[in-house]
Amino acid sequence: MPVLAVYGTLRRGQRNHPLLDRAEFLGTGAIRGTLHDVPRRPYRPYPYPALLAEPPGLVHVELYRPADAEVLAALDALEHYFPDDEARSQYARRPVNVEDGPAGLEHALAYFYQGPPEELGEPITDGDWVAFAERR
Repeated sequence: MPVLAVYGTLRRGQRNHPLLDRAEFLGTGAIRGTLHDVPRRPYRPYPYPALLAEPPGLVHVELYRPADAEVLAALDALEHYFPDDEARSQYARRPVNVEDGPAGLEHALAYFYQGPPEELGEPITDGDWVAFAERR
């Protein structure tokens, strides 16, 4: 199974982390990109972050290896990622380089936002969505 770099609601202590109960926690690190808050709306029950490739700041991540394809499919569903139809996906799973991660772990996959730009809220300048959510 591929290693996943998670940066928002899948991190420890966050609302969607239980989806990773059957995944192996490998450690923490950073990837390149920029996070934006996607704020709560009447049609969106909770806020979450969106990862964009540009501009390439540092984003804090946790690294996990899913136990099996079932866990990966559940994560894809959460992220509205359709591997057979990326054009209608809200997020796309892409390879990233891992910085300051566990020894020997240089690459992972991360979910990059490809939804409507007008849905994006403010940039999260420190690259840490959990800290941003706590400051809210």
